[in-house]
Amino acid sequence: MRAWVEIDTGHLRHNIREIQKKAGALEVCGVIKANAYGLGVLPVARILAEEGIHFFAVASLEEAKEVRSAGIVGEILILGSLFHDEILEAEKAGFHINVSSREELEWISQNAPKVKIHLKIDTGMTRLGFSYQEGMDVLAFAKELSLEICGVFSHFSDADGISQEARQYTETQMERFLVYANQKDIPYRHIFNSGALVQYTDQKIGNMVRVGICMYGILGSASISGFKNVVTLKTKVLFKKKVEEDTYVSYGRLYQLKKGETYVTLPIGYADGVKKYLANGGKVEILGELCPIIGAICMDMMMIKIPENLVDKIEIGTEVTVLNNEIIEKNNISESCTWDMFTGLGRRVQRIYK
Repeated sequence: MRAWVEIDTGHLRHNIREIQKKAGALEVCGVIKANAYGLGVLPVARILAEEGIHFFAVASLEEAKEVRSAGIVGEILILGSLFHDEILEAEKAGFHINVSSREELEWISQNAPKVKIHLKIDTGMTRLGFSYQEGMDVLAFAKELSLEICGVFSHFSDADGISQEARQYTETQMERFLVYANQKDIPYRHIFNSGALVQYTDQKIGNMVRVGICMYGILGSASISGFKNVVTLKTKVLFKKKVEEDTYVSYGRLYQLKKGETYVTLPIGYADGVKKYLANGGKVEILGELCPIIGAICMDMMMIKIPENLVDKIEIGTEVTVLNNEIIEKNNISESCTWDMFTGLGRRVQRIYK
């Protein structure tokens, strides 16, 4: 194998149990959209189900159908808005859907009256949903239409942020959603996500929490205390060379090696999910030591500068850890985004479940 990602299922189970402890009385909804953030939707869904999770969230109708066709039982919420033909399919399949406009409600009342609806309330994400000011009127309107309102929900935009401004904004969103969270005649009321569960554990509202990225032991660019690393991206040294003169490395001449320095080439690049911004200060781990990425990351390859103490120890085929929670944390690159890294893993990268 040239590049592979190891998914530690034991650590994943540990993290799910920690999430359940933090959730307390709240039901846990496992967010497995985008192929479970690039890590394999069906293996992850099966582990969630085995750990007692019976509500799942995906992004689209096709994702919901994939999960159901694999024999995963339980409720499935489609978080993205649907087109009319998709709503009809969702009704037949028994999926829960997101509704964000009065026009959709009116159409559903005439064409798909038994579909399970979760009304989306925009408390500050500004993407989908009814405004938080009009939401109660919409609830009354939906009830007049005799629709099946199974849920009401919203989404935090900065719950994983650590600044005072992020905390204030998140708490404002909580206040805006509180009236909906208290509608106890609605079966599912949810706004808490991974960031909120980890950082606002004692302020939970509603009766369900949606968790995605924190299942893998990381939030933003920081590991979560008490959680374990699940995802490790690896490759092997493909080529090693000591340069005979000062020379530029890779496209754009962004880095220059000095005479006598050693570099290696790895058979993994941005087509495999290694983001190009990692060339600006990113590192990989070789034989227990962090070594800097040098030059622009290529589509299929990347270059690493080797310190003198490792030059004689590294050979062709030496294993390299490109990404795990610790490396993400130590890289401290402002552009880095864990969600972006995981979902961007290319199909050439083999998934191995340990």
